[in-house]
Amino acid sequence: MLTTGQKKEHHVTVTPQNTRMLAYIVAGCIFAAGIYKGYYGNSVIAIIPLTLLVPWGIRWLSDWLADRHPDQQQGALLLVDASATGIAIAAAGYSLVPTLTLLGILLASAMAFGNLFLVTLAAFTCLTASLLGGLIFGFTIAPYASTPIEMTFVAITGFTCYVGLSAFYIREQSRNLLYAKNQILEQQEQAIQLSRKVMKYLPTQVWESIFSGRREAKLQNHRKKLSIFFSDIKDFTETTDEMSPDALTEMLNYYFDQMSTIALRYGGTIDKFIGDAILIFYGDPGTKGAKEDAVACVSMAIDMRKQMQVMRQKWKSMGVEKPLHIRMGITTGYCHVGNFGSESRMDYTIIGRDANLASRLQNAADVDEILISNDTYLLVRDRIMCREKGVVRLRGINNPVQVWEVMDFRSDMGAQTTWIECELDGFAMLMDTNKIKNYDKERIVKSLEAAAQKLKDKRIV
Repeated sequence: MLTTGQKKEHHVTVTPQNTRMLAYIVAGCIFAAGIYKGYYGNSVIAIIPLTLLVPWGIRWLSDWLADRHPDQQQGALLLVDASATGIAIAAAGYSLVPTLTLLGILLASAMAFGNLFLVTLAAFTCLTASLLGGLIFGFTIAPYASTPIEMTFVAITGFTCYVGLSAFYIREQSRNLLYAKNQILEQQEQAIQLSRKVMKYLPTQVWESIFSGRREAKLQNHRKKLSIFFSDIKDFTETTDEMSPDALTEMLNYYFDQMSTIALRYGGTIDKFIGDAILIFYGDPGTKGAKEDAVACVSMAIDMRKQMQVMRQKWKSMGVEKPLHIRMGITTGYCHVGNFGSESRMDYTIIGRDANLASRLQNAADVDEILISNDTYLLVRDRIMCREKGVVRLRGINNPVQVWEVMDFRSDMGAQTTWIECELDGFAMLMDTNKIKNYDKERIVKSLEAAAQKLKDKRIV
């Protein structure tokens, strides 16, 4: 199929059947010249019409083999040609000029359409056929010295025409192959461009697994442990109510672009954008284990919160009076993940209680707050500082949920951190010195001193 602007290339008009027909015509002309000059007797006159009939029989055989044994077609036809050449050499009395001409044509054909094995097999078949032909026509060798010049001229002219026609066919084949190659490359480029457009509608990990063959585009899902992230913009409608649609679209697209960049950097699977909300999960199609997936998910959320501070400064410089603030919720648990929908339209997403829990945690979060479930906290607490928010009831969730607020990476809090946390068997302490009131300070110090003295006085066996 030609695309717009492409020119239709010249079709090949020379085929192997054409070159084969010419080869047999050359043989017939050689015998006709020999009979005309009295070099051959009338006993070989029947060969002349055969040189015209055999190519048609071979053409029928070619069509039959193409339907039933296409891989063996060229080899079988070459052996038929070799047999015919051997018999013709015997009929020519093994005369030097006709023999060399016929052998030259056979070898040229074998090298053009076969391989080394077929060339060797064709030569052996031709030798065998020439010996069998000798039994029919006799082994009388025609004298070389008396070969008519007309017959030599016909042989050389015929061989030259055959070689020229074969060269033309090969050149046309090369041009056709080059054109086909260019067509394939162009189609591949079009497919690549199309895939680049389509992949923007799918999570990066999904289209990579589909194109690599690791995943099939069919209705299937499986149960898997995931870390699920859900965020939305606080009071989005009220904040953007007075903005023009163009400005709102630009702001929202910029926000999604920045958040998506961070998510992909941490290896998250971006499920979907729902209005101003974002659903991202970790653990499928690829996973580094439940712990690393949870750490990556919470780390992404922290970086998103930091990026929002940068974005708000940019929006303020652009004259946006009410820059956006986000709320985030994260949980870890088992969900069904995969392709849902129908054979004609499917969506790669997650279904399960924990997907709903992440949304409820986000709803319960304050401005710029990251709330995580206890399951997520237990996986990330050694790397990320969290503060206990207590047990809360969430809309749509039957049982109360232990909730933690994400503060920051422990490595980033450094020596100036206001958090002090320690958890051992029989001992647990979580203290935010920045939130301790002056009137509580003495009480806390006395409690710590009393606990320390009691620990010192206790004799531990």
